[in-house]
Amino acid sequence: MPFRNSASNLKFISGIHNYCDRWCERCHFTARCEVYAAEEANPDDGSSRDISNAAFWQKLKSTFEETHKMITEWAEKNGVDLSAEALAPIAELQEKQRRDTRKHPLAQAAEKYAFDLSEWFAKEFPQIEEFTDGRPTSEDTYEIGQDLNDYVEVVQWYQFFIAVKTMRALMSRLDEDVDLASEDARDSDGSAKVALIAIDRSISAWKLIYDLRLEAADSIQPLLFQLDKMRSETETEFPNARDFVRPGFDEPTLDVLH
Repeated sequence: MPFRNSASNLKFISGIHNYCDRWCERCHFTARCEVYAAEEANPDDGSSRDISNAAFWQKLKSTFEETHKMITEWAEKNGVDLSAEALAPIAELQEKQRRDTRKHPLAQAAEKYAFDLSEWFAKEFPQIEEFTDGRPTSEDTYEIGQDLNDYVEVVQWYQFFIAVKTMRALMSRLDEDVDLASEDARDSDGSAKVALIAIDRSISAWKLIYDLRLEAADSIQPLLFQLDKMRSETETEFPNARDFVRPGFDEPTLDVLH
């Protein structure tokens, strides 16, 4: 199923992939997600996810070509000029926005947490550095115990995700302040909400790790403090984020009603 054709399929929830945590293995909405459907329509043996394998680069190439065709068709239909000359000022503005966003205290705090977490694992669980993709796998579970393994997986999944979504929220807000009316739903609030959910889940997972590793309490407490401070500051920076209704996740669906 080509990605660009799947949007017309009524079984999909429009935009649900924009406000998820990208953890498809633990998501109940994969059957309603067009991005997941596009991935499943082109199954592979895992080689296309290996950057040292030619299949990986071929998959990127084919995806780019299809996406480029979709964008070109849309631009022609809507009279949008995608020439390098027309896009240059936009690219310059976006680069400035990215630089400014990275300087924001909230973005810096999220990045600091991510790197502090890497240092923590290097000290407390050096064996995890040898695990596939930096996360413990089922074969490695015996190294640290099943319960602890589950909580470790959670904090590592959201390690850099929090910073990514925080920066997206800050970037989106810059454009919204110019283009959107005050009553419009804002992507910045949606992105901030996803970041807050990731922070909430990370705090819970850290507390459970704390309970299982009391000998590491002194090193875990600063990480919990960082997360709680980020949570509070994000809620202050985006006061409407918690109220944002994410497609599918925060609204009743036909599956639930029937």
